[in-house]
Amino acid sequence: MLRLTQWTSLVFAMIALNPLIAEADSAGMFAPERVGRWYIGGGVGGFKEESNSQLQNQTSQAAGFFSGGYRMAPNFAIEIDGLSYNQRIDTPPTVATSDSRSRLNSSGVSGVVKFILPLDRVELYAGGGLGIYSTSLRTKDSSFQSERDDTDIGYQGLIGADFLLSRRVSIGLEYRKFKLDADLGPTIPGKIDAGGDFVFATVRGHF
Repeated sequence: MLRLTQWTSLVFAMIALNPLIAEADSAGMFAPERVGRWYIGGGVGGFKEESNSQLQNQTSQAAGFFSGGYRMAPNFAIEIDGLSYNQRIDTPPTVATSDSRSRLNSSGVSGVVKFILPLDRVELYAGGGLGIYSTSLRTKDSSFQSERDDTDIGYQGLIGADFLLSRRVSIGLEYRKFKLDADLGPTIPGKIDAGGDFVFATVRGHF
């Protein structure tokens, strides 16, 4: 997974290359008027979870999101964002089952505000959001099934870059820092930090 320092270096490299991109774009087709327009998008990627002594041997950490937004101004947009991610963990000793692995999932919806720096064919952005998220721990084998859920408020900060392939399509990279507490007791004693660091490959459609 890309570390934040590597991701930041990539963003600055894109900024440095922008004059060359703009010069190649003599027709201006990659600098459309996007204010007052809707867009939708999504991304897939992975994440590194927060450190929790209660969770052991985390693997298969996959994540995805879907969002829809409205460009209110050249440098400002609002979005509704749906985020979902999951991982496999060792089954807690409090659960009596022959299955040694359990699945931990979190998902929810938030409102997001984004501040945007348009650079012709490239747009850099930063923002944050707040929403409601549910975390579930599921263990299942041929004779046993256990499920424990918790719902709480989660919040996130994000930075990213979009590269416009055409007037209506862009691809990019996005980093998120997500914070979410979950209380799954007594299955998992004490609250856990269910959030983490996310890196997504993104695609967006602009109307």
